[in-house]
Amino acid sequence: MKKLILLSLTMVIVFSSLAAIKTGKSIFYADSYMLRARGVEAAYWNPANLMAGKYYDLWVPGVNTGIFVNNNALDLDTYNYVMSQERLNDDDKQLILGKMDGSLRGSMRGNTSIFGYAFENMSISSSLTVAGKMSVSKDYLDLLLNGNTEAEYIFDTATNDLAALSFVDITFGMGGINIPYLPDKIPPIRFGFSASALAGVGNAEIEEYSGILRSSIDSGLYLSQDLTIRTAIGGTGFKGMIGFASNPLPGLEVGLTLDNIFGTIKWNMITENRNYSFEADSIYVANINEDFYTQTKSTEDIASYSTKLPAELRLGALWTYGIYSFSTDYVQGFKNSMVTSNIGRFSLATQVAPISWLPFSIGFSTGDSQNPWSASYGISFRSETGEIGLAVQSFETLIPNYKTKGISFGSFLRINY
Repeated sequence: MKKLILLSLTMVIVFSSLAAIKTGKSIFYADSYMLRARGVEAAYWNPANLMAGKYYDLWVPGVNTGIFVNNNALDLDTYNYVMSQERLNDDDKQLILGKMDGSLRGSMRGNTSIFGYAFENMSISSSLTVAGKMSVSKDYLDLLLNGNTEAEYIFDTATNDLAALSFVDITFGMGGINIPYLPDKIPPIRFGFSASALAGVGNAEIEEYSGILRSSIDSGLYLSQDLTIRTAIGGTGFKGMIGFASNPLPGLEVGLTLDNIFGTIKWNMITENRNYSFEADSIYVANINEDFYTQTKSTEDIASYSTKLPAELRLGALWTYGIYSFSTDYVQGFKNSMVTSNIGRFSLATQVAPISWLPFSIGFSTGDSQNPWSASYGISFRSETGEIGLAVQSFETLIPNYKTKGISFGSFLRINY
């Protein structure tokens, strides 16, 4: 039983939105990256800053990568403690259940570069994005640990969920365009835009789910579970972004972006509903060895459908002073989705370069009710011809340790020529 419980919890942690990873280098700053992005990356963060300057910018395939997994409740310390016990007592069970707020929720997201090239004030690039989330009701885990202690349990999608999404983008960006005819008292404002053709790789999400467990002395135990998962392979879509940036004071830059404009992916190749049903009625200990349940599963073709990518607003500020730079971002999605959250989130970051070729960064994100807060650390080596770096991010701990509820890794390599 202990192994079954831990397997269930591990699946939620590993396979289960939402911290943004648009490019790997954003992990260096815990998502406070909107005004720091330059070259190819600017097309994903703020195309207003898409200006090549002295050099052209080249993305190397697979090297610019970021990935994270997190959950809202469990850590390695809890896992190691539970595994060290021969049997879970009531205090152990309460320890696990007490860490959950209605459900055990987990999420993952990753992004990796395929190619990228920035020249003058334009760029063309491509990357792969994957995202997933999963949640399991606290009542389910209570049943696993303690058995049924209530007369009736009702399960639905409010606390039980499963979704996954992956797509490839081909993105064209243009920026560094000064807005004309502004009054003299208003500082110059740069404008930029990017447009992404999307190729949907795969999608899975719970379409319908209902469950009930009821027990009584007279009728025994009744259990029913009905689940429909909508799946798709292959689709096409589009999303756009516009961005603005300005330098109102020396050393200070402010900006704004609106992402996922007209964002949608239409799944039009292989689309199916996978139906699962389980039912058991009038279960008593006396007939537990009989065929006391019925189980069915089926697959049906369905019509094409669309996945919406809701719009997302981001505000940012960046202050640079000598070897220091400080930034803050605020991001607000208009709806919940696989790639956005309608709960606003702040992030802060600083970069210090005591040696010009060896900058390091520290970032902090406040998180939200769906995702824990996080802290990140990065270091890179840069020269006239490029920059390479690595970063790590920890969730609900200042540094990665056994109390961490998730972890992120980021890497990047830029070549300037």
